[in-house]
Amino acid sequence: ASGSAAAAGAALLQAVEAPSSSSNGNGSVTGAAAAAPAAAASPDSASKAAEQAKRSQVQKAKAKLLKLAGGAVTVGLAFAFLQTAAGQSLIAAVQGLGASVADRIGPIHIGAAERGLLETIYLLLTSIVCVPAVCKLIPGGSPVLGYLIGGALIGPHALNIISDVHAVQHLAELGVVFLLFNIGLELSLERLQSMAKYVFGMGAAQVGLTVVGVAAFALHFAGLPGPSAIILGGALAMSTTAVAIQVLEDRGEMGSRHGRATFSVLLFQDLAVVVLLMLIPLLAPDPSGASTGMAKIAKALGIAAVKAVVCIVGITAGGRLLIRPLYKKISNLANAEIFAATTLLVVLGTSFMTQLAGLSLALGAFLAGLLIAETEYALQVESDIAPYKGLLMGLFFMTVGMQISGSLFVAKWKTIIAAMVVLVGGKLAVMLAAGQMFGLSRLASLRAGMLLATGGEFAFVAFGEAVSKNVLPVALTNELYMVVALSMALVPYLAALGGKLGVLFERSDMKALQPDDNEVKELRNHVIIAGYGRVGQIIAQMLSELLIPFVALDVRSDRVSAGKAIDLPVYFGDAGSPAVLHSVGAERAACAVITLDTPGANYRSVWAMQKHYPSVKTYVRAHDINHGLNLEKAGATVVVPEILEPSMQLAASVLSQFKLPPEEINTHLNNFRKKHLSELQALAALSGTSLGYLAAKEERKKEKEPQELPAIEEAELAAAVATSGAA
Repeated sequence: ASGSAAAAGAALLQAVEAPSSSSNGNGSVTGAAAAAPAAAASPDSASKAAEQAKRSQVQKAKAKLLKLAGGAVTVGLAFAFLQTAAGQSLIAAVQGLGASVADRIGPIHIGAAERGLLETIYLLLTSIVCVPAVCKLIPGGSPVLGYLIGGALIGPHALNIISDVHAVQHLAELGVVFLLFNIGLELSLERLQSMAKYVFGMGAAQVGLTVVGVAAFALHFAGLPGPSAIILGGALAMSTTAVAIQVLEDRGEMGSRHGRATFSVLLFQDLAVVVLLMLIPLLAPDPSGASTGMAKIAKALGIAAVKAVVCIVGITAGGRLLIRPLYKKISNLANAEIFAATTLLVVLGTSFMTQLAGLSLALGAFLAGLLIAETEYALQVESDIAPYKGLLMGLFFMTVGMQISGSLFVAKWKTIIAAMVVLVGGKLAVMLAAGQMFGLSRLASLRAGMLLATGGEFAFVAFGEAVSKNVLPVALTNELYMVVALSMALVPYLAALGGKLGVLFERSDMKALQPDDNEVKELRNHVIIAGYGRVGQIIAQMLSELLIPFVALDVRSDRVSAGKAIDLPVYFGDAGSPAVLHSVGAERAACAVITLDTPGANYRSVWAMQKHYPSVKTYVRAHDINHGLNLEKAGATVVVPEILEPSMQLAASVLSQFKLPPEEINTHLNNFRKKHLSELQALAALSGTSLGYLAAKEERKKEKEPQELPAIEEAELAAAVATSGAA
């Protein structure tokens, strides 16, 4: 049984290792050839190459920073130009051209239905023009920035093609709903429970510190009364869930430490919005001028908390009972349209239920995603909602861009820019402090802060409610709309800046490459990857995509720096050292995967794990039969042969050159694999080991040696192999 498990593990792992086997010294075919030049290279030449690579990285980072700065200046100059006399003349000329064309065509009577269709056409046309143009022409441009600029151009403050923003805003909010639903599909309730510390600890710290800081600033420098300052602080404490998560997904950083931290804080902010919206009418002044008592406020908040808990628990419990049977019945109908309609019903229905309870639409969609993620229908559901999510998210970003007023920016540009600097700088400082309080590294806290430092879409809702209740003055909220909208447009640039700063900060800091107790002390049931070469990187990528916690070790600083650059938990250290293993929480690990370059290093790591952490399972790759037997004696749980699957892939490539049909090639390979695994099983039963690969070669060697196997044992072995092959 152990031989069968080892062979099956080899088939699985070698399928992903094979592409890199010929170039990194880890593969079976060219491992020795690749290792020889590496051994011959002098330490001086290796250090020079590493230093040259670091200098190249720094130069590229500086060049990209200059491009980002140039892109920001270009966008600012374009908006400033539209407000000058020449810019207004250009807008008037475009409008005049449109009017002359309309006069030539004649009067066209457009009803309400036709107007809605025409606005939809304008939105689609603007998106397919602006998004590719921004991505191609503006350095560091992203689709999010393209949507924001497109919305600003056709909005009421520029070309005025769409004047009623609220008419499309309600539909655009569904983009955030489907985005949170998609995130829920990629998580599960168990994984969400493991993030509770960051959601309710770090999230509460970020919101609380920001509210206190903004309120104090508003009291002392803006002269606002206490209730208004509190509402202003709560509104500006919210960050943009839609833009930040979209940027993380575009950059492939949702599974990174700063990505998980950002998502945790944003999830808490979605819950905090409920409290904020309830506080606005409670803090509003009465007609007599009297303020609401603290007892009334505390009672209202208590009722809101109870409603939220009851709603979330009810949806979760009811969903677990109903979701799977519902989808099972619908899937039996074999109707794709009905299946997609069921998904829309679940998403919108759950969102409506949470809104009735005073929570946000997005939170309900997130809960629906978590529930469906536990079923076997999650992948199909995710593919069904992808088109809706993309289109509606673009529409949402365009409605945010419509809030940008170029004329107001020109008139108040000093105030708006100063407010943006204070907002971004203050929230960045808050996240730096909150992140490190809860175990994040300084770099991870900085990168999460870059994504959370701007305003958010919920601020527009809060400001509108505050104006209607006379909590905030209209003139101030108009300027705040500009501050929030423009800061949201900076998120893609801030995320890119965070990535470049990470490269600059850690390029020569060897201490920063070593494990930090604050970063790993909270790890539980994680995977230790010993060796961050190409094989280790593929395993790390798979674990990261599945949000499975891991930590990687390597003794090459360039590999560690590469992992740190994308904010992965990769550290400099010898996996054969008990002290290093302890520093990455080996006593709390679920297992260890050892993929080092040399047999000696693999053996040392397995021996150290077995001696000091015998309860932790170790999965290790064997370079040859002798190495594999030694690893098993050292205590390895599973030893994976590294030759079978690469050889099978190479054979498939060769057979394809002979014009054999793919089905026939797969049949031959599967038959060979089954026969080979049967031989492994038989050999394992005789030898008492999980290894049998290359045993035939070893037997041939032993036949030439003076000491040969007894004839009875050879006959038993041959009979076992023949029997297994026939089976």
